[in-house]
Amino acid sequence: MKKKSVNLITAVGVLVVLSGAYVGVKAYVAKQEAADTESAEEENPEIISIASADVKSIKFVIDKKEVTFEKDGDSWVKSDETGFPVDQDKIDTLVSSLNSIKAERTLENVEDASEYELDQPDNTITVTTEDGETTVIQLGMENDSTSQEYIDLNKDSSTVYVVSNSTFSSFEGTLYDFAKSGVFPTVDSSTVSKISVDGKDSSYVVEKDKNNFWNITGDGETEKADSAKATSLASTLSSVAYASYVNYNCAEDELSQYGLDKPYAEITVDYQEKVEKESTDDENEAENGDEEVSEASGDENQADENADSETDGSESLDEDADSETDGNESSDEDADSETDGNESLDEDVDVADTEDSEAVENENTDETADDNVEAEDTDVTESDDEAGVETADTESAESSEDAEEDSEPETEMVDRELVIQVGDQSSDGGRYVRVNDSNEIYTISEDSLDTFLGKTNADFWDLTVSYLSANNLDTLDVNYGGEDYIVNVSRETSEDENVETSNNETEDEDTTDSTSSDVADGNDVEGNAADDNTSSGDLTGEDTENTDDSSSTASTTSSTSVTLSYTLNGKDLDSTTFTTFYNKLINMTAQKRLTDEFKSNADPEMTVKFTDIDGNEMEVEYYSYDTNYYAAVINKKVYLVNKMTVKELFQAFESVTGEKEENEKAETTDPETNASTDNAETETTEASEDAEE
Repeated sequence: MKKKSVNLITAVGVLVVLSGAYVGVKAYVAKQEAADTESAEEENPEIISIASADVKSIKFVIDKKEVTFEKDGDSWVKSDETGFPVDQDKIDTLVSSLNSIKAERTLENVEDASEYELDQPDNTITVTTEDGETTVIQLGMENDSTSQEYIDLNKDSSTVYVVSNSTFSSFEGTLYDFAKSGVFPTVDSSTVSKISVDGKDSSYVVEKDKNNFWNITGDGETEKADSAKATSLASTLSSVAYASYVNYNCAEDELSQYGLDKPYAEITVDYQEKVEKESTDDENEAENGDEEVSEASGDENQADENADSETDGSESLDEDADSETDGNESSDEDADSETDGNESLDEDVDVADTEDSEAVENENTDETADDNVEAEDTDVTESDDEAGVETADTESAESSEDAEEDSEPETEMVDRELVIQVGDQSSDGGRYVRVNDSNEIYTISEDSLDTFLGKTNADFWDLTVSYLSANNLDTLDVNYGGEDYIVNVSRETSEDENVETSNNETEDEDTTDSTSSDVADGNDVEGNAADDNTSSGDLTGEDTENTDDSSSTASTTSSTSVTLSYTLNGKDLDSTTFTTFYNKLINMTAQKRLTDEFKSNADPEMTVKFTDIDGNEMEVEYYSYDTNYYAAVINKKVYLVNKMTVKELFQAFESVTGEKEENEKAETTDPETNASTDNAETETTEASEDAEE
């Protein structure tokens, strides 16, 4: 037992010692951490601490000149040029970088400041606070290997501080890096109607006509433009942006230093912009609305006064009723008194007490009745008032809704013109530009400008050889293989009644002939031609107009359809066969246009003349050009088309004339051909056998 007690005491003692050791170690660690922190602070002391709100002005070197920005109210201005468009955020960033700067190393007792290039500092920053205190920071040499920079404070080069070379990076740049740049005008490419480029190297005009088709004008000639290329040119305007800010107030005599006195090119864009519509009628309506509201308010006030008068009248009636009741009570009392005179004194006393009680009860009853009358009158009045208030609130809400609708600004599209003058090449790889005769000069990258410059009208030519919708075709004259063929188009109009529909929706039945709807005129596979010239009826051989009667939930729609049929030299022609050929014909697209003069000693292999329903004619001739191309000549324009594509066109026409089927049939069924073939095979076999023997 004694041994166990000794062990317990020993364990407790050990626990106490360990606890003390733990507390001591913890205290030591805390003390060591504090010492390390203090040591670290001593190694990286804060050498600059200037609150942004205290800074009055800041001066430093830009483009080898000292520039001062000072606070004017809540804004920064350039002290010697208050009109300069200072970038407020940029200067705020400079100032905030001075809130806390710590030195990574401190070099004391420096004897030669030139060793750190502080005798001729790269930049000197002077900060003046509201209380007049000045801090001067000189920036010396940068150590690229350690990414550090040497500085001194208040021109005391005996102590040099080493800081990160990114500490003062926000002070670098040109003057216009500290200016608030403008933004290139926003142009909605879908509203662009004309782009004119007048340059030293080339000039052209891309413009939409009255039918919204793009045309290209150059060298005095106007023709259809490639829709995709013209649209792409207009779309480029949406991505144009300034590269750098050069001059915010360029005088006319300074334009020559940017090459803008005689621009290298001038780009003019006609477009539209949506703006808020200004209308005096709206203002008049608003004024009239205010007058109506005032009148309505006056009517409501008058109604309230009348209601109050009626209430007062009801109260007067109640008072009269009370008076009458009081009179009746007096009469009752008189009658009671007469009766009391015939009875004994004791009875008189009892009766008097009884009368008093009854009188009190009658008075209470009358007062209750009066209260009920007043309550009813009050309820009626309050009900009327509430109804009036609700009506007024409803009218007010409706007026508010109408006012909100009227307050929504109306917009309209107005014509705008954007003029970009392009000058000399700039050091940043772009060109100097001036927009809309502004005094501001910017640069724009050459990549953006090259979309417009250096182009000719040939770059926008439409390479579709010949396009005419089958819906507008009257006759097609073809000369192929020395034979003349004529295709006539007939039209049959019919009215069809379509399926009944509900919920004002129309489900049109397909009334198109299966042979013609398949490939009608080929607009489903058209390239550039379809973009501009295809009408809503070009997708099939029928033109359909639907009329929807939506006066009831269930309606029947009718459609007028035009069915096309064809004849070849007076004989009926299969629609599918013809439209397959016609698709290839009108979708023929060249790979390039030949600008040199073209002459051929041979006759064209195919000549096609289109005549539309208005009597207009168009003729195209196909010549063999070289091993790669056919030359398609139309209106003195020469298109070079892939040879295989033209061969497929010829084969499709042979199917129209039946020549292809006849040739195939002749090759497989001609008895003479088969006989000669059999004889040849027999002779070959016999010769082989003789040779073997």
